[in-house]
Amino acid sequence: MSRSAAAFPRVTALAPTLGALALANVALGWHLGFRSPAAYLMFWALCGCVAVTSLRIVRTLFPWRGLADATLRCGVVAFALIVASGFVLGVTRLIGPVAYLAVGAALLAASTMLTVQVPGTCEARAWHVPGTAPSAIDLGNAPTGLAVLLCPMLAFVVAAGFRDSPLTLYDSLSYHLLFPARWLQEHRLFLIATPFSDEAQAYAPANGELVFAWLMAPFHGDLVARVGQLPFYLLIAVALYALCRRLGATPGRAAYVPAFFLLARPIVEQAVGADVDLVCWAMFLTSFYLGFIALDSGDARDWALWGVCAGLYFGTKYVSLVYAPLVLAVPLLNGVRRRPLWALPGMIAFAAPWYLRNWIVAGSPIYPSSVAVAGWTIAQGAFTRSAMNASVFHTTDPALLPVMLAHAFGTPLFLIWPPLALAGAWAMRSAAPRREALMLLLAPFLMIALYWFGVPDNIDSRFLLPAAMLALVPLAFVFRTNRAWNAAMHVLLAAGLVWMVVGLHAELPVQVPWFMGGWLALDGIVSRVSLPAFAAVAVVAALVAFFLSRSALPALTAIVAAAATVLCIGSTTWCGPEPCGLLVLSSTFVRPTMVDGWQWVAANVHDATIAYTGNNVPYPLAGAHLTNVVRYVNIDRHRDWLFHDYDRAFRRRRDDALPAAPLASPSGVLTPLGGPRRWHVDAVRPRYERVDGDASAWTANLKSLGVDRLFVSALSAYEIDYVAHDAGGFPVEDDWARAAPAAFTPLYENAQIRIYAVHPP
Repeated sequence: MSRSAAAFPRVTALAPTLGALALANVALGWHLGFRSPAAYLMFWALCGCVAVTSLRIVRTLFPWRGLADATLRCGVVAFALIVASGFVLGVTRLIGPVAYLAVGAALLAASTMLTVQVPGTCEARAWHVPGTAPSAIDLGNAPTGLAVLLCPMLAFVVAAGFRDSPLTLYDSLSYHLLFPARWLQEHRLFLIATPFSDEAQAYAPANGELVFAWLMAPFHGDLVARVGQLPFYLLIAVALYALCRRLGATPGRAAYVPAFFLLARPIVEQAVGADVDLVCWAMFLTSFYLGFIALDSGDARDWALWGVCAGLYFGTKYVSLVYAPLVLAVPLLNGVRRRPLWALPGMIAFAAPWYLRNWIVAGSPIYPSSVAVAGWTIAQGAFTRSAMNASVFHTTDPALLPVMLAHAFGTPLFLIWPPLALAGAWAMRSAAPRREALMLLLAPFLMIALYWFGVPDNIDSRFLLPAAMLALVPLAFVFRTNRAWNAAMHVLLAAGLVWMVVGLHAELPVQVPWFMGGWLALDGIVSRVSLPAFAAVAVVAALVAFFLSRSALPALTAIVAAAATVLCIGSTTWCGPEPCGLLVLSSTFVRPTMVDGWQWVAANVHDATIAYTGNNVPYPLAGAHLTNVVRYVNIDRHRDWLFHDYDRAFRRRRDDALPAAPLASPSGVLTPLGGPRRWHVDAVRPRYERVDGDASAWTANLKSLGVDRLFVSALSAYEIDYVAHDAGGFPVEDDWARAAPAAFTPLYENAQIRIYAVHPP
């Protein structure tokens, strides 16, 4: 039997699965208005190139250690290929679907020439029948009974993501999808202004955004990118399973950990949108697993792949640096060795470019923040850590920590987790390999400390998600040798999974600050009105799992694809004017008036250049097929300046050189600065780009940039006390537009949105 045939399902078995996914892709896309057959063919070709190239690389360079291991390695390699191709094309100003396909085809052709042979015997080292290697970690033996809950959950995630995203997550609207859209429109990577208290977003590492750009390229829209975190959602589940199996948990017991993860409300809220949190944490967890394998093998190739994984992690979010000590501690578990140095090229290649860009362009690798060591500033940014702590979302009150933890887990899960985790931790502490078990057991506690002291906005429990994920690992070790005890544990764990789906329409009676409202709600992740549909999909999945047993994966995939399609398309019709809520998701607090304005633009504005002001949630103005160019336009004579340009200029200016009546003033996050008003101050919200301006300079900028529509929204609560505005809360651009009717024609207006046609003289 050949190596490839033994390691993977035959094409005849894989074809129905891929066919079901392709049909669902077309059905959902056609329903949402993406009706170009060429776009679908291009997307499938891109996926095929990356998938096959990744498989070839992993099969050639690494031994078979089970399907879970192979899945994680292929996921990391695929992510790296997409990021590398996007970065190269972006720097060379060639970003686009044809260029992506050309690079993908070239990489595929290059992968066919790989001839590196993995040392060792065929039985133990080659890609062979799963299970032949002593360390093989397979997925096939996991009980298919869990499909009863996981299949409908995946179907609901896909359906809700396609139907409701990107309105499910604020950051998707402000930059995670905006950046890829602008990069595709201009075929290059460049910094994009993110004003109105979102200045740091422009300078964040952007490996995740490169994935979204790759997904958006074939369709010139976000059809697939709106659920762009879905592969990483599944990758985290596999990583948790692999970690549990490595510590000795049986497949049936290890499967509970990813099951709880996949049903946790904060995780599902991320999976249905286009943020990069799951992208980041997938690499975080996978770096643990790959690092442990590299410690065993001592192979340079294993360390090199671990370095690629760590580089992708550090190049995705700034907050990854907070947990860097844990990732970098993995190679030291067996003492100081030379072999881990093979990780440096991957870490440098996939993380360093973003930080070097910031250092060169803006003056600090983690701009806008400065870098200081022992009180000495070694890289000057716009503000320091002390300024970042001047926020209503920074706390030193430990009494709020349990609330943050509950929100990170999801309150229904947090209520049942402690006793189960304690029971599992008792057995896990003696699991083998011992050092790895102890590290995974202690890591969540260390991460809480790093989060508490290292994250400025430490109220945002989203940054505790990786700690909550690792804290689930002990659940695989609650079982003992007593059959009655084990039966009771199975019942408790199964009941816990059902509880997370159904929940209770209530909230824990605890007094919390206003910004924690709803954090202690006990609602299940599936809405009450959609529970019958969830149960129906669960019954079908149970029947398939029972009758087909271990060969059920293709059929279960088809069930997920079909159910997601029916739920997405059907829920917009069978519920009347208001679509059914499939999942119980946290609000993004986007104003209904804003959504009304977006809908008017979608129906009436195409192939336009739109200037926006007032709020930094501009992405929907680009249109479903990115036909509109959306940008912020400076209100002073510096048409092309970005935040770092203003920062440098303001640090050179004297206070008496500033306008007597500035249009904006610095502050903390919802926190006024103490003392007299001054400008050379370390404020986390300096608002430099809004301090000075006039109608003539702004109008000249609009004209030179070819703007023909203006979208003005009322200022948010974060800005209204510190930015000039009229009685309706609109910024000064609205006054300037109303004062020049010859140049600005009103087209649409509601209580908080005004849209103008722009024809400057």
